[in-house]
Amino acid sequence: MLRRIWTLFIKELIQLRRNTLLLVLALFGGLTETAMVAYAGSVPIEHLPLAVLDQDKSGASRALVAALENTRTFDAEYYLSDLGEVRRLIDNGQAVAAVIIPQDFAQRLEDPLAPPPQVQVIVDGADSTTAGPAVSAAEGAITSFGQRIGLQALAVDEDALTPLDVSMRVWFNEEMKKANYTTPSEAGFIAGVIAAMIGAAAVAREREMGTLEQLTVTPLRPLEVLIGKAAAAILIGYAEFVLVILMIHFVFAVPMRGSWTLLLFLAFFYTFVELSWGLLVSAFAKNQLQALLLVFCVCMIMVTFSGYAYPVETMPRPMQLLANIFPIRHWLVILRNIMLKGAGITDFWPHLLAINLLGVFLISTSVLVLGRTRIE
Repeated sequence: MLRRIWTLFIKELIQLRRNTLLLVLALFGGLTETAMVAYAGSVPIEHLPLAVLDQDKSGASRALVAALENTRTFDAEYYLSDLGEVRRLIDNGQAVAAVIIPQDFAQRLEDPLAPPPQVQVIVDGADSTTAGPAVSAAEGAITSFGQRIGLQALAVDEDALTPLDVSMRVWFNEEMKKANYTTPSEAGFIAGVIAAMIGAAAVAREREMGTLEQLTVTPLRPLEVLIGKAAAAILIGYAEFVLVILMIHFVFAVPMRGSWTLLLFLAFFYTFVELSWGLLVSAFAKNQLQALLLVFCVCMIMVTFSGYAYPVETMPRPMQLLANIFPIRHWLVILRNIMLKGAGITDFWPHLLAINLLGVFLISTSVLVLGRTRIE
């Protein structure tokens, strides 16, 4: 049995070596993508172009603009004279936000009996990634500016007025780096996708070349065919996962607080579970192109329910239950817990049990389906 599986495994490696483009993309495509995601996620959102419509042109209005720039989120690049220019700059994307300061801004600030001046901030919400930090920075800067002016008018020392002392501490991601969340998720996603795509392409290639029928009449049993086909895909997917994990840890400084041995062991098993998706899909594909497209479609659905793009906890209850049938949803929880929190099996055993049950089901189904597959 082992000799037959080994022979099929060597055959798959030879096929991969001949397909140079697929091999290069499998080994370095995911690595390059993760590097770009990590670099993009490690850069804070700063220096967004700000349009200023200052109708007051006073020292107080200039101080407010300076307060917005001091957040480092905004750069006041456009000083305008009418509201039409504000709309034009935001419509064509030249400015992400605009602040409109009324004519009597300084006068109202100085007059304690006058109603407070109204400062309007317009933010381009078409891109929520930049709109969120822009709104938070603008609200914080303007609120802080207003409180400081109010205390000065009352001749109260700002440092002496401390009605509430807040002690805040962030655990597991002290710098609040987005890359610490996105890059482990990217590593978990890439390992499963590459293994599934290579496994699906391997079976579909046999059908496309007309050699799948020869495998069905050899002494190889369905389980042996599955293992032989899966071994090469697991090798490539696992190697890619190890390269990505090493890169995000040593190059992008994502912490590794847990056990390397535990992570690498569970990653090998998870790669085999994800591969079973590809083998199962390949049983219904007539050629490699169909197999790759089907795997891609399944993977896009998996990403949606994995918690990578949208938190599972915020989804409707039926979708939360549906998310549990995808192994990647449980794997990302395990991966982040090990890397960022230093957790052990006792902390995430329900997710590990879910992966085991899903793995048994998917692998058994793949063996049954591939065992009954025949050339039409």
